[in-house]
This record gives sequence, structure tokens and C-alpha cells, in this order.
Amino acid sequence: MKNKYLNLILILGFIIFGTISAQAFSFRNMTLDLVQISDTHISDRQDTAYKALGSSKELLKDAIEQINNIKGLDFVLFTGDMVDSATEENYHNFYKLLTKLKYPTLNTFGNHDFHGEMTKQEVLETVKSYNPNYTFSDSYYAFSPKTDYRIIILDATMEDSANGMLAQEQLQFLDNELNQNQDKIVVIALHHPSVEPFVASEHSMLNANEFNEILLKYKNPIIVLSGHYHATRLRHWGNLVFVSTPSMVTYPMAFRHIKIVNFKDRVEYKFEFIPTRLDEIKEQNRQSVISYSTLSGNIYDRELSFIYHKKHPKSARYKRNKIKNANKQTKTTEKEIKKLSQPQDIKPKKTKEKKVKQPKEKKVKETKIKNENKKSLFNFSFFKKKNKIEQQELQEPLQLQEI
Repeated sequence: MKNKYLNLILILGFIIFGTISAQAFSFRNMTLDLVQISDTHISDRQDTAYKALGSSKELLKDAIEQINNIKGLDFVLFTGDMVDSATEENYHNFYKLLTKLKYPTLNTFGNHDFHGEMTKQEVLETVKSYNPNYTFSDSYYAFSPKTDYRIIILDATMEDSANGMLAQEQLQFLDNELNQNQDKIVVIALHHPSVEPFVASEHSMLNANEFNEILLKYKNPIIVLSGHYHATRLRHWGNLVFVSTPSMVTYPMAFRHIKIVNFKDRVEYKFEFIPTRLDEIKEQNRQSVISYSTLSGNIYDRELSFIYHKKHPKSARYKRNKIKNANKQTKTTEKEIKKLSQPQDIKPKKTKEKKVKQPKEKKVKETKIKNENKKSLFNFSFFKKKNKIEQQELQEPLQLQEI
């Protein structure tokens, strides 16, 4: 009986230990897997030269079907201009389509989301009523979906303008969030890009420099997701990554699948570009837009995988640099010790060599004189062979022992 009880206790112990260790470490906690989709512009209006508004619902429906085929997503993030104008009908149609999406959604707000029949407060209340995940009181907020990550959502929209500007309270909010989360990977999402994919003064963020200066203060990995320009761009400098994603109603009509994995010494990024499967609509729009190649970007703006090596105290690169610096310091101190520890009365090696050579010349001269006095048929000099020890002393210079 005692053995049975002991076995039960051991089994329970292993189960409890296994659950604790599984909670303490999870590979899923290191990985952030999301889809960024932007500028869906849901509307019942007819197509324009720039936007396929008449097909906006079909395009979003196709995107949702493709997103549902991606396994293991954490959430889907809409970076503004969800609707073409702020009406109850457009928001109703937008969220009706999202009922087919099997992943949770969150969003930033674009200029079109607040431009129309509804006020900003009415739009916020409508979004909250349709989306149970939107539990925030304002249009900008922050949350941590994983322990390794911090998501910061900002609102740079201006009243009756396509330009953007972040209020001082939001800039302070951003600075505080970055300061408190320097040990995490930070994903910032806003509609207006701070690094423009192309110059458009009537659409730019007016205080982009202030925003970028705040980012430059911090050294942890920071990713900025944006839309608004309907263009495809991907730029990264050191720890900063700027991602512009195209519109679903303007060529190339695509969204992004973004996967980030956080290791101790590095961060691995993978950006996948997924276009619509409605090729006829896409081709019609391509023929009507100006400079479609600017909107689609190059291959590195669409598909890119790269690694950012962190300067982590326990990383291999950090250790190598530490070892190199330590070796440099050690070599310098050794040289100094050698100079200081050498006796002052020891003469240079050159003078020692001269002193050793002088007796050799005198002895040779003496033997020559002695041999000249001898009567011989042949005139030659007789050299006395020296001992091996004597030869070594003459050939090998004096070695000073270094301390």
C-alpha cells in the first residue's frame, strides 16, 4: 500500500512540474504572428481612377478567405481607412464581412474612418459594439499580447484633412511606453507613415521628425506598421523597421503576413506579401492608376526575411567583443610591465655583440703573425679551431630575460 501511495505522489509531482515548466517557457511566447491589412475602403460607391470601390467587399472577402488558411495567427491588424466614409452602413458591412474571419482583430484609425456622417465618438462606440476585443476608451492605446512584445496603437488623424499629426499627449504616451518596455520588441501601428514611401505633401505626417526622434532614443527592436499611401515599402535601419502596406482597393491589392521570433541574441523577421486572387479586378485597376510600379515597390519591399542581432549581454557577439577588448587591455599592460621591469643598468644588445666580436679579431691577427715567422713553402694562415662551446658563445647574441 505504501508503495502505491508513493507512486501516486511521484506521478502527481511529475504532472505538476510539467505544467509549471510548460507555463514558464513557451516557444509561442517568443513568436508574434500577425496579418497587417490596410485601406480596405468598404463602400457602395462606384470605382474611381485610383480605387476599386465597387469591388471593395469582394476584395476583402477574398483576403479573409486567404487569411483563414494561415495557421497559428495571433491576430489581424487593420491599419486605418477600414471604410471609405464614416457611415453606419459602411461600418455594418465591414464588420459583417469580419464575422467570417476566424482570428481576432484590432485596428488603427485613418482619415476616412472619421470623415463622413458620424462623429469621432460615434465611430468609437460603433467599433466597440461590433468588436469585443476593442476594450479601449480612446483611439490610441497599448497592450501586450505576449510577454516578449508590446503593441502601441496611435491616431494621427486630423479633422477634415488627409495630413496627419500626432498630438503632444500621444508623443508623450509613445515615449513613456518605449521607456517602460526597453526589454521587449515593440510594434507601433498608425495610419500615417513617418517614413514616406514617396513624397506627397498633402498626405504626409506633419510632425514625423518628432515621432522619429523619439524612436531613435531607444535601442530595442521597434517595428512601425502603416498604410495611407496605398504603397508597398519596407525599410530597416539597425533596430528600426518601417513597413508600408498597400491598399486592398488599389493595385497591387495585397496584405502582409508578418512573423517575428525573439531570441536572446537576435530577432528574426519574415514579411510575406499576399495579393488578391481576383486578377481581373486587379488588372483593370492597374491600367487606370498612374505609376503602378511605384505602388507595388520592388521585390525587397514585398518579400523579405532578415535577422537583427541584438547587443544582448549574453549573446555570442557580445562575448566575442568582450574577449577582444580584454585581450587588447592585457597586451597593453604586458608591454608596460616589460618596460618598467627591465633593469636600467643593462646595456643594449648591440654593444654586447661588439664586445664579443673584438676578441675574435685580435686572436686572428695574432695567429697570422705567428705563422708568418715560420719558414714554409706556402703562404697561408693557420686558424686554430675553437671549442663548440666557444663557437656558440660567439655566434649567439646575448638574450635578455624579459619579465
